[in-house]
Amino acid sequence: MDESQDMQTLLELTENWHGGDVGRTELVSALRRVTDDSGELIRTLITQLSRGAKRAGHGEEHAENTDAWRQELMACRARSWPYPHSAGLLVGPHVLILTDGDQGVLLRAGRLRVLTPSVSASLLLLCQTIVMAQHSLDGKIVGQARSQRIESASTSLSEIDPIR
Repeated sequence: MDESQDMQTLLELTENWHGGDVGRTELVSALRRVTDDSGELIRTLITQLSRGAKRAGHGEEHAENTDAWRQELMACRARSWPYPHSAGLLVGPHVLILTDGDQGVLLRAGRLRVLTPSVSASLLLLCQTIVMAQHSLDGKIVGQARSQRIESASTSLSEIDPIR
């Protein structure tokens, strides 16, 4: 499948999710399958979704308060695409956020909002931080498991009685 077909598939999945025809899991799975070297696809998707969407602003009333947003962001899982086509995906309990640092969209079932550039940049940094922290944690866990395996193997070998 080429990039234009991938883009069309992602756009259709997003529209179908907004219409209630597709589950959120299907959309998230499709976004997760975008390879690391295809960040440009995510950037183009954000541009396509932004066209004609409502821009989030400071003067508007928001149903959510700061604490609700904090909880939403703290519960997010993240995926990021590396430089030169940096982009990020945050998957929260109720929202999906796509950002490339310059532009971003906040997706809810039936709603789409365009994020300001400053918010988009902050959310991309959050995506990258979550991913780095997870990689660091994974590396630490692997190191601990390796140490435990070495220690348990050396202990086990030292406990074997030699044949006389």
